[in-house]
Amino acid sequence: MEQPTERGNIKYKARAQQINSFSGLIRRRNITPTDIDGLIDYNGKAFIILEGKYGDAKILRGQKLALENLAKAINSGNKIVTVLIYRHFIDVDNQVDVCNQIVSEIFFKNKWTTINTEKNVLEWIERFELFCENNHCEI
Repeated sequence: MEQPTERGNIKYKARAQQINSFSGLIRRRNITPTDIDGLIDYNGKAFIILEGKYGDAKILRGQKLALENLAKAINSGNKIVTVLIYRHFIDVDNQVDVCNQIVSEIFFKNKWTTINTEKNVLEWIERFELFCENNHCEI
């Protein structure tokens, strides 16, 4: 039995390594489920969606569209949301320390922006939180 972990760490590492096959879930228009690597919920008032990619791997069109559509749906409910795409170069045998990974794209205010600065995930989260505070969204 695995031991309890600190908040933010993977609780059941062996389970996290299991592959989920969505092969039997092909739906209309040939769509299949996608995954999200992280989600921060600020009490239903604001959200951050995190998606990590290895190296220069492209985010597939369907996954990007799903993340965009989810963010737009949240926005239409008068909530604040951003999607952060981050990059890492960590081999598969090692843990990815997400807070220190560089953000390459964001979806905010219903548009995608390619990021050309070296800001990491934590810096973008702090920037989003400050935006929420400055716009009277109690998070």
